[in-house]
Amino acid sequence: MSDYVSLKDLTLAYDKTVAVDRLNLDIHKGELIALLGPSGCGKTTTMRAIAGLLTPRSGTVHIDGRDVTRMPPSRREVGLVFQSYALFPHLSVFENVAFGLRLRREPDLKTKVMDGLATVGLTEFADRQPADLSGGQQQRVSLARSLVMHPKVLLLDEPLSNLDARLRLEMRTELQRVQRETGITMVFVTHDQAEALALADRIVLMRNGAIEQIGSAEEIYNAPVSGFAADFMGFETILPGETGGGLAWRPGAVVLGHGPHQGEIRGASFAGERREYVLESAFGTIKADVPVSETRFEIGQQVAFDLPRESAVELARID
Repeated sequence: MSDYVSLKDLTLAYDKTVAVDRLNLDIHKGELIALLGPSGCGKTTTMRAIAGLLTPRSGTVHIDGRDVTRMPPSRREVGLVFQSYALFPHLSVFENVAFGLRLRREPDLKTKVMDGLATVGLTEFADRQPADLSGGQQQRVSLARSLVMHPKVLLLDEPLSNLDARLRLEMRTELQRVQRETGITMVFVTHDQAEALALADRIVLMRNGAIEQIGSAEEIYNAPVSGFAADFMGFETILPGETGGGLAWRPGAVVLGHGPHQGEIRGASFAGERREYVLESAFGTIKADVPVSETRFEIGQQVAFDLPRESAVELARID
């Protein structure tokens, strides 16, 4: 795969506050990449720079071999799908999708709009108003509106965060299908680890305006490089290693009920097929998940536990 979007030494700032500092990132053609991280990490700011909504303080943005760093958004051939859908409430579904095509005076407008609606499975909704649609359907209209413009890159800014759990799962599948069928390059901004893991070919985990780690979903999930990456990907017990770096355990890897260590149960909650416990120990706070079929522990109870070395992930650093 070739590099299709290239960010070189990109520094982005709001007034005197640097949000992204000398970031370098290459995105392949046809790739679905997730910019993942907590609020304020720089992921949305990076997306805005690709879109042309924010001018870099320094560095460059290239799309399909063109330097677009100083180009306005309208000339970048980039599509945007927002968290809020951003549909025109007074226009029909057809007219919402047709809006950009009309501005460009595109020929065969009806055919292109209906093809776009077919791509997202909404041909029968062409005459409806946005208020008559579910949240998932409105997001599909927003997606179709961008796709009919045939952008080189489609940017999606937290597009699923306004949907309920069932619709989020439905739209994940829809985005994967559309990306697979169209082959379009997608950049997906999210703070949700599950969304990134489910959707992305590669995940760019960001922290304080820089890339903390980049890799496949499996690499990010199973082999975090730092305490921050491990914590963000669900390793809730992180301890310093004996020779530097650190060790991390997911809650399900902690053995509760027997072992060489002692702790006090400070929190207990039912979570369907498992119970989630919080222990205080000589190591600090330990999180443990136990199947509901096993022994139940009560808050205040002293309990033995183990942190099996073979279940730990080694971290290069824990800062």
